[in-house]
Amino acid sequence: MRRRELLIGGASLSGLWACRTAGTPVCPEPAAASPAPASAPAPDAGFPELAGFCDGIPAVSAEEREERRRRAQAAMVAADVGALILEAGENHGYFAPTSWGQSERPLLMVLPRAGAPIWVGPAFEARTLGELLGDVELLVWQEDESPYARAREALRARDVPKSAALAVDPLMRRFVASGLAAELGDRRLRSGDALVTGCRILKTEAELARLRRANEATKAALAAAAQRVTVGMDEEECAALVRAAQEAAGLASVWVLALFGEAASFPHGTRARKTLREGELVLVDTGGSLHGYRSDITRTWSIGQPSDAARRAWDATLAAQTAALAVIRPGARCHDVDAAARDVIAKAGFGAGFERFTHRLGHGIGLAVHEAPYLRPGNERVLAPRMTMSNEPGIYAPGSFGVRIEDIVAVTGDGVEVFGPRAASLDQPFGA
Repeated sequence: MRRRELLIGGASLSGLWACRTAGTPVCPEPAAASPAPASAPAPDAGFPELAGFCDGIPAVSAEEREERRRRAQAAMVAADVGALILEAGENHGYFAPTSWGQSERPLLMVLPRAGAPIWVGPAFEARTLGELLGDVELLVWQEDESPYARAREALRARDVPKSAALAVDPLMRRFVASGLAAELGDRRLRSGDALVTGCRILKTEAELARLRRANEATKAALAAAAQRVTVGMDEEECAALVRAAQEAAGLASVWVLALFGEAASFPHGTRARKTLREGELVLVDTGGSLHGYRSDITRTWSIGQPSDAARRAWDATLAAQTAALAVIRPGARCHDVDAAARDVIAKAGFGAGFERFTHRLGHGIGLAVHEAPYLRPGNERVLAPRMTMSNEPGIYAPGSFGVRIEDIVAVTGDGVEVFGPRAASLDQPFGA
């Protein structure tokens, strides 16, 4: 079988990291794809060049979580909220010393506006919770008792006044929220979305460092894996390469969406398993986790010579991403950023609105791959420094191809930072 490989402008992997900030992309003249050298590594050769990529980035400290709780408590005082009640999940993981899987037995964290939090959990898990949470106050409930009654006890123990509202985790499951509402019917319950999002949406320098390195690692891993993607490989084999490369770089919880040719015209894929053919586009959307903080990167490249239509779509997608970057800054509205990208795609002849660019421009990212803010039409939220989000325009031609280019960015004091190198051209999708 004849092997064809992506040409990345002759750049070495280390050369991809010469510039780690946003700027005007370099767009050299298109270069033809060339045959893979005889010494090209086999798919199972591993990725030793990526070892240690994520070293030196510390995990979340106890002091960080304590500061998060203090910020939440200050927001509660300002909003006349007596306590925030969280269920095990990503919001709990933001404030608590450990994560905990959800089951039919709720684990609750009651954070009063003054004082230390109290946890409510199953009695038979008390020793395990003690190991994970450390020296905290834990109220337990037996199998024939109500966890929601224990939550009431926690409120009483912290002297939370009945006149103050209780903010409930916006991600709390319905049966848990219903149980709390039934038990605490004499109190005012309201969504804690504004309170929790207000804390999570603005990243600290430590959080930015984790997000930056995680996304740089995914880009380096994807560039390394792309060198081994060849004609005749199927999408699952491509995904396995990308997953192995990110794990070699030190990322956990890696996920990969690999799409070839017309399959990429479905933004999130199709059930059909496809084999790569000469001249097709490869779209890989992927990410992982570093100390709980997520990466989310998409690159589209060609194996052999793509069609003129595919190249035009790729160029328009990069131009749309660049236009959005020019708008991202403190004070910009989310829908204006989306509109900047959407206008470029429309003027390039790929349809207005959601015709070929079928989804929003971007989403926030942090402990979750998708969180606030959302760059979409109609969203009036104003951007502020330390917000992080994806910038991912796409063009999808049903039955033919799909193109998406995605980077994670952070709003700075006067503009925007891109985490890791941007794509430069279809022939240099991982940077010049």
